[in-house]
Amino acid sequence: MSRAYGSRRNMFCDWSVLGNEASVETFFVNRLLAELGYRDDQIKTKESLETLKVNQGRQRKLYRPDYALEVDNTIRWVLEAKAVDESLEPFVGQAASYCHQINASHRDGNPVTHFIMTNGELTELYEWDRQDPILSLHFKDFDGVSDKWVKLKEIMAPDAFASKRWALQPALFESSIEIRRASISEINAAFAWCHKFIYRRENYSYSAAFMEFVKVVFLKLLSDKAVHANPNVAVLKNGTLQAPAEEVRFSTAWIEKMEKESPNPVADVQFSNLVRDLEEEIRQRKKKRIFNQGEILDLSPETIKGVVAKLQDLDLYSMDSDLNGRLFETFLNATLRGKDLGQFFTPRSVVKLATRLADLQVRRDHVDTVIDACCGTGGFLIESLSDMWEKVDANPSLSAAEKVQRRDEIATQRIYGIDVAKEPALARIARINMYLHGDGGSRVYQLDALDKRVRSYATESHEVRDEKEEFKAIAERSGFDVALTNPPFAKEYARKTDVERQILDQYELAFVESGKSRKPISSLKSSMMFIERYHDLLRPGGRLVTVIDDSILGGDREKRIRSYVRDKFIVKAVVSLPGDAFQRSQARVKTSVVVLQKKYHPEEEQTPVFMYYCTRVGIDEVARQRVLPIDEENRRAAEAEIEEVSRLYQDFLNGHPDEAWIVPPEAIDNRMDVKACLPSAGRNVERWKEEGHQVLSVGEMLRLAFGAVEFSVDGQELIDRRNDIVIPAESEDLVTLLRVRYDGVAEAGETIAASDSTYDVLYKVRAGDVVISHINAVHGAVAVIPEELEGLVATKEYTVCRPQSGYHPYLIWQMLRTPEARADLLLSSTGMGRTRVDWSIVSKLQLPVPTEEISAAAIKAVEDARALERKARELYQEAAKGLGSSLNLDNEEARALLAAFKPPR
Repeated sequence: MSRAYGSRRNMFCDWSVLGNEASVETFFVNRLLAELGYRDDQIKTKESLETLKVNQGRQRKLYRPDYALEVDNTIRWVLEAKAVDESLEPFVGQAASYCHQINASHRDGNPVTHFIMTNGELTELYEWDRQDPILSLHFKDFDGVSDKWVKLKEIMAPDAFASKRWALQPALFESSIEIRRASISEINAAFAWCHKFIYRRENYSYSAAFMEFVKVVFLKLLSDKAVHANPNVAVLKNGTLQAPAEEVRFSTAWIEKMEKESPNPVADVQFSNLVRDLEEEIRQRKKKRIFNQGEILDLSPETIKGVVAKLQDLDLYSMDSDLNGRLFETFLNATLRGKDLGQFFTPRSVVKLATRLADLQVRRDHVDTVIDACCGTGGFLIESLSDMWEKVDANPSLSAAEKVQRRDEIATQRIYGIDVAKEPALARIARINMYLHGDGGSRVYQLDALDKRVRSYATESHEVRDEKEEFKAIAERSGFDVALTNPPFAKEYARKTDVERQILDQYELAFVESGKSRKPISSLKSSMMFIERYHDLLRPGGRLVTVIDDSILGGDREKRIRSYVRDKFIVKAVVSLPGDAFQRSQARVKTSVVVLQKKYHPEEEQTPVFMYYCTRVGIDEVARQRVLPIDEENRRAAEAEIEEVSRLYQDFLNGHPDEAWIVPPEAIDNRMDVKACLPSAGRNVERWKEEGHQVLSVGEMLRLAFGAVEFSVDGQELIDRRNDIVIPAESEDLVTLLRVRYDGVAEAGETIAASDSTYDVLYKVRAGDVVISHINAVHGAVAVIPEELEGLVATKEYTVCRPQSGYHPYLIWQMLRTPEARADLLLSSTGMGRTRVDWSIVSKLQLPVPTEEISAAAIKAVEDARALERKARELYQEAAKGLGSSLNLDNEEARALLAAFKPPR
């Protein structure tokens, strides 16, 4: 900005003293407030003000102004100061939003009436709900006599507020609509209702009904956006908007008004106009296609009106960035179930964690280019956009104009998405998501990213072929800095069709070395193919941050995939996710987030690896609709864990690692999963010994009940277990199967003919046996057999043991179910999915032996508990018997009827 005023003065200061923001506040603002007549106790500075979430474009950020002015102990206006060379325009929105937030917290009206923006050279006065100034003063206008100064003092002096009534009247409009904020669960429930309503009334498939619903929601969001920008709209308690009914286009009132001109006005007017406007932007190459050329909203007027009535009072535009960013993804998952589509939609907290690990760079001299080549509905794209915009806003070296330019560059040139799905067309939904976040989705492509040649076909439209050529040119010309992604786990490419065979032939991983030749394999999972594809798309030094199935990191059959990774990448980080991280998608697969850096040259050596195991990330999103108090607690815990992992990883990148989370390069020579590389079984054995405890293996405290010998001596008693072995092929006896629950309780299961068993051997259990589940011991499925269950049979999925002399079964049972024992068993298991532990693993488990006093107390506690359980069962039986006999509710005829007509189990 030109310093045109030289040494000129106004009533507050000399122009030459004004420079940075601090000098504007000290020499100009503070003197202005005093001249307006405000006492010190009426002036609230930034440090004393509450930080609120305000709107900045489509983003939400934390903000508080430099000053707030009080009259009668109520904030009436706020002031934001900037340096003399900063433009005021980019900051108007956040000041207005701050006023809006304060007013929304007052039940009776809007106490904040104005805000002022100033950089010393220009001072602008705004009404709180307007984006254009009502008064503008330059430095020279503050002379004590100018008309503008007199007007400013008349409006903003304390006395001017003392007599103002700011309470809203009960009825603002003769006919109005209130649009209110709603919870995630309420919106999801409303969406599910609408989808089902369309599906049933219009006889569409689930997928087709969803796509029609997307069109309606698009119109709803555009309408809500217009309502927020409407100066005639009032803000009530908790941010509810009260708008004149005739000015809300997504409403039954608007439909009824327009029905005189069109039988289906939402479809014939609103949607047709939207398609026409988008078509023009496609023609100008500003946007990519969301709807087909000439596409219609193919719903009956009655159906549209029903959906509008359901949604019209819900404010979708003001949803927080997390919910808005996942709007379609959440609903799509709930209605079509990502599992059925062969892909799992990524939980918000996993997306946030992966984005933080990507360490996206936004500097003055460089901005990362990001790609997700299986972007789904755009979750990673939107999180990347948000992360990079935040870094732009936080960069003090950028001027306001540069920030605007850089934000636009990121939105339109630095974030790329691809998705192949056509039914539903996920790429188009991602474009809608990006459109609603300030970008037209101009870099989201619908094509098969795994086709390295990005081939076009004569049957495709010119638009589709142009889109493919555009992406191919970009990929070949420049490449990408970061791939941030979650490839589908279940999808496979096989050589059964020509198209997939031709794609597989492009992949190094689709062949195995056989002597001196290369042998093609019959099929390959797309998640493995994407590793190679991203290697092609990344620049040297580029980073692949991906959610990955743990079987790729540690499974025996995937060794060659890991070999490829070690050859092509430097493994920077592996962060294990909880087993339930994808429960919302009903996906039972253990996953991790890995960070791989493309090598600059083949000889580049592996460096130490950051590893961490998460316990909270991902489990904050549950499959159920109903919201419980624990959900908010889980969200906070996931956010805290993301912060912790991000901090530790940044310390690692900056050369100050916490050694507890670092493994040496050789640790990943075979397996790469965190369980195999970072923690180790028996990690507390030396500590126990140092503390004076005797440490024994489980094999020294238990022995197999059925071993190589047919009988053994337990104390002085001879126990012959030969008759306890049942060979199903040789027996027609009925047997009752034993079950062991996670809580350590044994119970009777199904009764079957022994010959019907699929196992070649069964074992009869005796009272006092310790039974260990091979599959679920890590969950606590270890039990002591009580007397009443003696004779039940255990399959080969259990190990049946007897205590060695001097050890009580209750004591060993409790020790095996402790978190330490279960954790060591988990670490000792070799499986990537279900963690099986058999006797060869259990017998080696080392545990401290408690003192006689502790042992006696533990055994007595269990015996007392079992006695109480028996007493409880007796009391239940007595109560039932007394009731049945006194009222004749237990009689022979009733028992006969049950026996005769009871349905089969």
